[in-house]
Amino acid sequence: MTANRAERDAEPGGRSDPGPLLWLHNPPPEDRSTAAELIRELAQEQPDLRVLVTGRDAAPDWPARAPGLPEVIVDIVPSDGHRASAAFLDCWRPDLGVFYPDHLPSTLISLANTRGTALFLICRDLPRSWRSRWRVGLAGTRRLLRRFDRIFAQTPGTAGELRALGLPRWQISPCGPLSEGSAALSCSEAERDALAAVIGGRPAWLAAATRPEEDAAVVAAHAWTTRHAHRLLLILCPDQPGRGPALAARLRADGWDVALRSDDEEPSTETQIYVADTEDEAGLWLRLAPVCFIGGTLSANAGPDPYRAAALGSAILHGPATGAHPDHYRRLSNALATRTVQDGASMAEVLADVLAPDRAAAMARAAWEVSTQGTMATERVVRRMIEALDMTETV
Repeated sequence: MTANRAERDAEPGGRSDPGPLLWLHNPPPEDRSTAAELIRELAQEQPDLRVLVTGRDAAPDWPARAPGLPEVIVDIVPSDGHRASAAFLDCWRPDLGVFYPDHLPSTLISLANTRGTALFLICRDLPRSWRSRWRVGLAGTRRLLRRFDRIFAQTPGTAGELRALGLPRWQISPCGPLSEGSAALSCSEAERDALAAVIGGRPAWLAAATRPEEDAAVVAAHAWTTRHAHRLLLILCPDQPGRGPALAARLRADGWDVALRSDDEEPSTETQIYVADTEDEAGLWLRLAPVCFIGGTLSANAGPDPYRAAALGSAILHGPATGAHPDHYRRLSNALATRTVQDGASMAEVLADVLAPDRAAAMARAAWEVSTQGTMATERVVRRMIEALDMTETV
């Protein structure tokens, strides 16, 4: 729901619910997934939590209701004058305030601090404009930042820059990147157990969300690899489930032994390719195959988030077109959790190497660690927020 200023003026004291109010101001697009996870974790500890998300010049594009999140109210902060800021705080009376460096309305922050709102600043890095003002506006910047109960620095460099501003060490909490939430996809455990029994000890790999122009490269890689791993099973999951029957028919015409998921077929001991053309079963296939090629990456800059595979412990292959999720691919690559392929030939070469159990396990472990590394940092921030709420209740 969106509450506009006229509606608030009609009902003075816009808060009537007894639960604490978390005020999240102007989260940048790149931080919205971590902000949502922060809300989700805090709401688990505070079931009656209410959330206000504000924007600088327009109400933020934030869903009123999202899975696992409390209802979110969106609004615009007033101009940074004393009267408008006081009216805003009279209306909402936030218990907690979370800010980001891109926009810090000084009057509003100062008044909120005076009125007892616990204020937190989350810094991925510092704005360039801050650095250019350090020499001429250092004292004012430092005074404003000291209004915050805690400043969470996500990199050592950011923590060092904050200390260089003259802030006390106790106010700065180096925390590392925050969690973007669990990317692990669910599945039916009974179905997983049944299919695992059918597949038995056969090695298997998954080609997930492949586009039509990638099918040939995947099948070529599988053909080359099966010369050396005769029992290898390919689980081929097309980007559009509706492509499944025609894809299976073409593969059969080319001489492959194929089973089709949408026809309720199961892979037999002779099945070479299992076309998994059903909706919402990606979590199932990722649990059955220790190695995954992520489609949409050979040329299209498309495809699913690689953290989905990483969270389930898959060794990941992908093409060079990673523009759909560049930061996630970069982090996984830096951790040696992925391998890049260019075409069917290079995919075959890499696949043969990665299918070795020790190699797949090492990559899978690294991928899992990257996809879950922010959990402890988020828990640290949430723990400090709960401590602030507890202090408020005892006052």
